Amino acid sequence: MIILDKIKKIISSIWFYPAVYGFLSLLGAFFIILIDTRYLSQFHTSIPEILLTTPELARDIHGIIASAFITITTFTFSITMVVLTMYMSQLSPRVVENFLKNKSTMQSFGIFVGGFTYSIVSLLFTRNTSEGYLVISASIGVVYIIVGLIYFLLFINSVATFIQTSNVIDRLHKESILKIKKYKATLKNNPIIKEIDKEKYGNSKVIRSSESGYIQKLDYDELSQIANKKKLIIHFEKVIGQFINKDEKIFTVYAQEDLEDKEEILNKIKKLILIGKRKTEEQDFSYTIQKIVEVSLRAISPGINDPNTAIHCVRIIGVLLGMLSNIDDGYIVVNEDKESEGLVLLEAYSFKMILHDAFTQIVHYGHGDITVVIAVMRALKYVSFKSKKANKKIVKDYIEFVYRKTKSKHLDDFEIEILDMEMDSYYKYS
Repeated sequence: MIILDKIKKIISSIWFYPAVYGFLSLLGAFFIILIDTRYLSQFHTSIPEILLTTPELARDIHGIIASAFITITTFTFSITMVVLTMYMSQLSPRVVENFLKNKSTMQSFGIFVGGFTYSIVSLLFTRNTSEGYLVISASIGVVYIIVGLIYFLLFINSVATFIQTSNVIDRLHKESILKIKKYKATLKNNPIIKEIDKEKYGNSKVIRSSESGYIQKLDYDELSQIANKKKLIIHFEKVIGQFINKDEKIFTVYAQEDLEDKEEILNKIKKLILIGKRKTEEQDFSYTIQKIVEVSLRAISPGINDPNTAIHCVRIIGVLLGMLSNIDDGYIVVNEDKESEGLVLLEAYSFKMILHDAFTQIVHYGHGDITVVIAVMRALKYVSFKSKKANKKIVKDYIEFVYRKTKSKHLDDFEIEILDMEMDSYYKYS
């Protein structure tokens, strides 16, 4: 798992596509130069004459193409910096990675770097020779610059799409839905228990973190195989996305046998968790919701003051929490094998904590705008409508908290009346 994750991390890096395209273009340039210098004379009659040029003309064309590509690359880099600055100042620093991970954006950089590499190398090795000697490298360069212009137009279109706040929120919404569905599928396929039966497991061992950071990923399948094979209960006591400190407890392993001589197994279990410096959304749907929350918070900040965007984010959050309104607290039994005594137990996400993380900051910073608070209360009303009985009580307690917190502020009579009407509406339909 660690190796695959490192490969994925490399592929998603900003430099990956430029480096790969640049290297391939370098090889392509040497290949075309080899054809021009050694083999073209043998079959140049089968190539359309319009594609062949003199070395002098080829050098001029390569010089123009190299200048064009370096200009496009510089312009593209400048646009990217503007977009990143806008994202960090008006949306959220966490949303920046969505733009940088966009495949078309990185491919555009790769095409531009590759085109410049091809042209400058071809320019270096194209020599003036005797009259009648023709080359094809310039025609390849012309095709490359046309492809580069197409990618430049695609890049401009991508930027124009990405910088629109509504499109950013829509992409985060769709991404959140996919992650939530994946988590709900896990709940559907694996039972949840409230307590751990440890009576027949007389021995236990705590596994602690070797570093500080965010829990990014856990290899559930490998953990299940170890648990079933060795007849262990492996209890993962954190949730994906949680920050842990060095030497903090992350696993408790229960076994019928003595675990003192099982250091190899314990170390193997420890390596199945990936800890990094930042959160990732691969196994953490709450991080995708957090991004929408941060966009909402930035929208209601004094420097931007865009309550309508904040209200739209609140509505989207309400829809997402509605999808989570029937989840249970407890321990998820992953890949339970009834024929084996081994189990892997994961802490299930707490609906109460999800609700708190989604709305508390918005309520705190948005209490000065009654329309934002009303949007939160209506979102909670929808979540309550979708919730099962146990979670309805959690939503009821939270919406009453929002009501009390907002009413304690300095509101005028009209705002208090609107707040009371919304609360009465909740009690009527809950």
